[in-house]
Order: sequence, then C-alpha cells, then structure tokens
Amino acid sequence: MQFKYAILGAGMQGPAVAYDLARFGDAEIIYLADIDEERATQKAEWVNRLVQREIVYPKRVDARDDKQVLNYFEQADVVISAVPWQMNMRLIQLALEAKRNYIDMGNDPEWFWHEFRKRDEEAKKAHIALVPDCGLAPGMVNHLGLYCIEKMDECDEVHLRCGGLPQRPIPPIGYKLVFNMIGVISEYMGTALVLRDGKPHHVPTLDDVECVYVDDLGTLEAASTSGGTSTAPYTLAGKVKEYDYKTLRYPGHWAVMRGLRDLGFFDEKPIEFAEGVHITPREFSAKVIPPHIDFPEEKDLVVVDVYSTGKKHGEPYVIRLQFIDYHDDETGFTAMERCTGFSASIIAIGTAKGTVPRGIVPYEQSMSGHAFVAEWLKRGFKLRETVSQLVHM
Repeated sequence: MQFKYAILGAGMQGPAVAYDLARFGDAEIIYLADIDEERATQKAEWVNRLVQREIVYPKRVDARDDKQVLNYFEQADVVISAVPWQMNMRLIQLALEAKRNYIDMGNDPEWFWHEFRKRDEEAKKAHIALVPDCGLAPGMVNHLGLYCIEKMDECDEVHLRCGGLPQRPIPPIGYKLVFNMIGVISEYMGTALVLRDGKPHHVPTLDDVECVYVDDLGTLEAASTSGGTSTAPYTLAGKVKEYDYKTLRYPGHWAVMRGLRDLGFFDEKPIEFAEGVHITPREFSAKVIPPHIDFPEEKDLVVVDVYSTGKKHGEPYVIRLQFIDYHDDETGFTAMERCTGFSASIIAIGTAKGTVPRGIVPYEQSMSGHAFVAEWLKRGFKLRETVSQLVHM
C-alpha cells in the first residue's frame, strides 16, 4: 500500500522529511508546500535529484490562510507541519476539522495536554492520529528516554541532554542558527516541565547550568529550556521519579543568554521603539541576532546524551546513550535537518501504516522506544550504548 503525504513548510526541516519519506515511507506522492513557491520548487527538485525519481511535487500554500490549509490537507493521508511551532496549535485543529492524520515538530505541551486532548473521541471517530512534538527535542530524545525505561524493571531517573551546534565554537556565543530564531528564544524563556519525586513540576529556564562530558567533543554546558520534555512528565508521572531535559551548548553560551534575558531583550511586552512605532524586544532580538550567528560555511552537528538509572532483576541498573551526527556532505542536509526531519518522518510513516494509535496522541505514546530506535538505526545513525549492572554473586 502506498500513501500520500503533504508537508507544510519548505525551509530547513521540510525537505529532510520529504527525503526520508521518499526512501522509507512507501510514498505514492509527496507534496511540499510553502508560501514561497520558488523555494518549494527548488527544494522539491533537490530531493527528487537525491532519490533519483519524481516523487516530490511543490505547491504554494499560505499557512496563515485557513481555507488554503484545509484544501491542502485534504489531498493527503498524512500531513506534516514544518512551519514555526507557534502556528501549530491552529494547524492541528484544522487537521482535525479536515479529518486528516497530522504530526508537527513542536507545539504547546500545556495546551495540548490540558485542552486539546478533550477532543480525543472526535479524532478516534474520524480514525485519525494527531501527534505533536515529533522533531528532535521534543521528539527523538524522548524516545531514547523511553528506550532506557523499557530496558528496566523499575526506572528512577531519566536525564535528556541535546544540542544543535556548529562543529567548532564560533564567537560571539559559540552557536550557529539552525532553526527559527523566535523558536530559539521561546525555548530559553519561561519554565521547563520536569518530573520531581514522580510529580510534574516547573523549573526556571537557563539558571541551572551543569557540565556534561561528551566523547569527541569534550565538556559542554547544559541548561533547562522549555518544551524539551513534551508531555512525558504527565504520562510518566508515578512511573519515573526524575525526568528532565536540558539543552547542550559550548561553554560560555548560557552566561551571554542570561545576560540578554535579564536586560529584557527577550521580553514580549511591546515598547515604543520610535514615535508611534511599537515593537517587542523579542521581535527586535530575533531580527538583530541571526545575521551575527548565521555562518553558512560552518557545518553543524547534533549531540545527544541520555542518562538513566533504575533496577533490573532487583539490582541497580544504569544506561547511558550518546549520539553525535554531523552535516552530511553527500546529501547536503545539516545534522539538525537530518535529526529533526527524519524523526518526524518516522512518526509520519507509523501514522500512515497504522502502527501509531488513533486519536489525539501524546508524542511519547506514539510508539515504543525500541520501535523508534530500530527505525532510527535503519537510517544509518550510530548510537553508543553503555550499560552498567551490579549483580550480587
């Protein structure tokens, strides 16, 4: 059986989704839509060259226009949103209206858990699956956490660490922009949802910096950012004692970001920028910062470190997973595009084939950790797994 896929957004991640669907998704056709039709056309042609067949077709769709979006969604079996996360609360509701399977790479976990799930029966009656947060973090890292949990009889702690970085720390902040700047700032603000003593809890972002040593990269710094746990602290409450996520950066990055935050550069309250002109500091920063951290000649990497403890056969059990992916010279995809886009594609394919449950599905309930990792490894990724188990003789 073959499937029709519709991707909304032809920027950084959408083409990577299309490429993976073309390789693994039993695709009859893949639509790639963007408000910029020329960009959609160029990216579709690029993917078609890579897979050596005509399978991806460009379209012009304005994601802000509900009518255009609904018409586009109705052409596919599965819709994948690759637009900025702030648009996805509206898009997932439109997918439900259109009765189409839908996944995205970032949503609002609190809204999804407390509000949108109330429409679960509506989605089940339509026999569709709507799954948010199917990217890298949230996304792939959460499935690595599930993989660790599934290997234990009891799990006490899961600590997820992940970062998208340039392959070398470049001034001024040791960072290369690899996705939407507003999205980056949003993750740095507010609070992060975690599990503490088996109960959901919110902690401040940026303030709890820790050092993490990663083979081949050395010492990195990790700080809490928002959204990385998705809804897992709710679904795992009472089953796991500690569950958290922190973003990895080169040393020094977080000190600069805290300074900008404390000076008000990430605030959302509009200020009078000039006479009669109002702008939010966040919007201003999102315009000013990117040119200074856009290094097209610098290749990127994605690093993941997962540390989990618990018990197996009554004995202490520790699992550590480490993963580094680099810009792929052969295809031209960045590490961030591969890790985000391919992760989303895995869930999209599971949705198309019916292995993902129907209804409004929290990401961590879309498939088992072992099932996801098996698919992940088929893409040629390497996962370093270290297990420490103490057994009394």
